[in-house]
Amino acid sequence: MAQHVLVPILPTYLDPDRVTHCAIPYGRAIAARQRVPLVLGSVVELGDYLRSFLEAEGERAQELARRWAAEREEALRRLAQAITDVPVEIEVRVGDPARQIAAMANELPASVVAMTSHARVGISRLLVGSVTFSAVQRIGCPVLVVRARTPAPAPNTMVTLTPVLVPLDGSPLAEESIDAVARVLGADGLALHLLHVQAAGAESRDWEAYLQSLAQRLTSQGMAVTWSVRQGHVAETIARAAAEMKAGLIAMATHGRSGIRRALLGSTAEHVLHDARVPLLLVRPSAVKRPEEVAVPPAAVSAGGEGSEVDARRLTLRARDVMTSPVVTVSPDDTLEQVVRSMLEHGIGAVPVVDQDGRLVGIITERDLMAQEQGVPFSVYRAPQLFGHWLPPEGLEEIYGLGRAIKAREVMRSPVITVGEDATVSEIAQLMLEKEREHIPVVRDGQVVGIVTRRDLLKLMARSA
Repeated sequence: MAQHVLVPILPTYLDPDRVTHCAIPYGRAIAARQRVPLVLGSVVELGDYLRSFLEAEGERAQELARRWAAEREEALRRLAQAITDVPVEIEVRVGDPARQIAAMANELPASVVAMTSHARVGISRLLVGSVTFSAVQRIGCPVLVVRARTPAPAPNTMVTLTPVLVPLDGSPLAEESIDAVARVLGADGLALHLLHVQAAGAESRDWEAYLQSLAQRLTSQGMAVTWSVRQGHVAETIARAAAEMKAGLIAMATHGRSGIRRALLGSTAEHVLHDARVPLLLVRPSAVKRPEEVAVPPAAVSAGGEGSEVDARRLTLRARDVMTSPVVTVSPDDTLEQVVRSMLEHGIGAVPVVDQDGRLVGIITERDLMAQEQGVPFSVYRAPQLFGHWLPPEGLEEIYGLGRAIKAREVMRSPVITVGEDATVSEIAQLMLEKEREHIPVVRDGQVVGIVTRRDLLKLMARSA
């Protein structure tokens, strides 16, 4: 089946600085190297906020979505005219951006996806979220993550893809990134530099023998390979090596999942992207395992890496170990005035809503009770939204006054995203990231037995530091 190179793009009215365009030159260069079409993809997001806005304006959401998709196609076709050295195709879909980008990549199929990222790390990404981060977890092929910069380069800007820096820790998972680079760029004449970073004062003889043996094998396959062993902080050393050797790319393996340490502090790959100035080719292992299933080499533990003994202990913690219990709850018939009073009295940011039998039917958070500025779809303007409805600023006071009598059932979110008591903190952190939630109730047979918040995860990190 013919392959493609996919580059997700936002139109200029949603991306005035054209930061998503930063990935186009790299996608174009890879497509030219592979002699395959470049696909400019885009997703018209049609979420709850947009539907609410459209309904308030008396518009039919699906009809407008089709019209917007057609306009998005036309914008991409105009952009494609600036690309002259590879064939360009257009793909526009409607739905959740991360899921639709992953669906495009898997259905085309794409040999690689080139995406732009603002390089947020750890807690910043956890709180702010990232379409690129979410998409990477769902895409099966390698993903080239390009740092956003302004002004964005023109689509036909020439970029350098080699030499490729490949950090290695001795594991088969890390070595898979070499095979991925060969598939993406072609093995013949491919320039690679293999790098191992170790703690200061560590013995390097075994690592030198390992890298030399691997380099000889790759050289016999037609690649031009050099190698080195360095000491220092892993991400900073990788970034410094990339700058010194003028690397075109850095290739690293990633599990595509997130333990509690990764969710809050960021993975090594994320820190490399933050520190380096060259794109990062992320490779998901062919057999992705859960973090707690991956065997950790003794050297990695002694070096205090992501698989260290401390992290292993954190990954074994479960919801019952970190949740707040007992839980303050409200009933569906409680007024918002009662809900707010309960939240203020107990100093909490969310309350589960339970029926007369004690079963969870919804949840109300501080966010649901506050007027929030939301971007008016497909414009540069912003407007407040309260209780899920758009309203003019002058109506806020009146709405809040009426809101005191509104019932909890009218505002609560339902259905509720929950976990069981045996869920690991890794799974909970991942759920918070994917679903953009700050509070996850813990249930047993439909009854709320606890709640885990992002603050609970931060406290866990503080205790383990």
